[in-house]
Amino acid sequence: MEEHHHHPQHHYQRTEEHKKGRKGYRVVFLTVFAGALMAEALLFMRLQVREISLILKEDFRIVVVKSDKVRQDSAGMEERFKAIPGSAEISFISKAERLRRLREEDPDLVGAVMNMVSNPLPDTFEVSLDEAALGDLNSWVEEAWKVNGVADIKYKPLGAYAILHALFYEHYLLVSLSLVFVSLVFMALMAALYRNTVGGFLESVRRDRNWFFAGLLAASLAVAVSYALVYPVKYLSPLWLWPGPFWQAAIIAAGGVSAWVIFQWKNTHN
Repeated sequence: MEEHHHHPQHHYQRTEEHKKGRKGYRVVFLTVFAGALMAEALLFMRLQVREISLILKEDFRIVVVKSDKVRQDSAGMEERFKAIPGSAEISFISKAERLRRLREEDPDLVGAVMNMVSNPLPDTFEVSLDEAALGDLNSWVEEAWKVNGVADIKYKPLGAYAILHALFYEHYLLVSLSLVFVSLVFMALMAALYRNTVGGFLESVRRDRNWFFAGLLAASLAVAVSYALVYPVKYLSPLWLWPGPFWQAAIIAAGGVSAWVIFQWKNTHN
C-alpha cells in the first residue's frame, strides 16, 4: 500500500508564488492605468489647445486705417500690403460697409452715428498674418507704416502672443506623446531581443499573454475614466473635442505592450 506524504513546505512555496503573481498583476495594472490616464489627459489637452489656437488665429486681425487726408488708391494700397512678407489675407472695408456691419452688431450705436451729417467711420483694411509672421509682428507693422495713405494701425499684441503660446504648447504636447510612443517601441524591441531567439520570443508571447491582456484592461479603464472626467465640460463650453478612435486604440494597445514589457524586464532581472 502506497503512502501519500503531504509536504507543507511545498504547499507554502506554491501559495507564496501565487500571492506574488497576484501582487505583480496589481502593480502592473496600476502602473499601466496611471500611464494611460496621463497619456489621455495630455492628448485631450493637446486637442483643446489646438482648437483654441485656431479660434484665436481666426479672430486675430490687424486693422489698418486709411487716411482721409491723403488721396490714395485703395487697390494700390492693398497690393502694397500683400507684398509685405507674412501677409496672408487682405480685405478692404469701406466706410459704408463698416457702417452696415455696425448696424447689425450694435444698432443703438448706429442711431447715434446716423444723427451726424456724414458717416464718420473710416475706410479700413483688415489683415491676417501667417503663423511665422506672428512671432515678428513689429516688423510687419513697421513695413505697413511705410505704405502711403496709412493713418493708423490697430492690433492686439497680447492676442498674437496668446496664439504663439497656444501653437507652441500644441506642438510640444504632440512631440512629447510621439516620443513616448517611440520610447515604448524601443523598450518592446529590447525586451523581445534580449537573450531571446525568434522561437523564444514567440513562446514568451504565448506564455505571458495574460500580462498583455491585463495591460489592455488597465488602459481601457483609463480611457473610460478620462472620458467620464472630461465629459461634463461638454455642457459648460462649446469648445470640447475628444480624441478619435485611432488615438484611443493606440493608447489601449500601448497599455498592453507596456504591461508585457514590464513583466519581461522583471523576469530578466530576477
